[in-house]
Amino acid sequence: MVVCSSDTLAHGVLAEAHARGLRVPGELAVMGFGNLASAAHLIPALSTVDVRGAAMGAQAAEALLARLAGAETQLRRDTGFELVMRESTR
Repeated sequence: MVVCSSDTLAHGVLAEAHARGLRVPGELAVMGFGNLASAAHLIPALSTVDVRGAAMGAQAAEALLARLAGAETQLRRDTGFELVMRESTR
């Protein structure tokens, strides 16, 4: 299994696996990170980790605005994540 730090890198791994004649997921499983919109449309569709970027951005903006207004805010926030299992790891 190859676990990549981004969906873009995982896309490259899928392309190289195809060029080398490796079957994904038969001979190699590939996992990305970030859940880019394109991940679901690759062949095979890319399994990935969705880090909820919109929620992360919204919470960061709320914390920044609160601090600018003089309020104290949490330094750490957990937005969670979700494993999105698709064909590249089945």
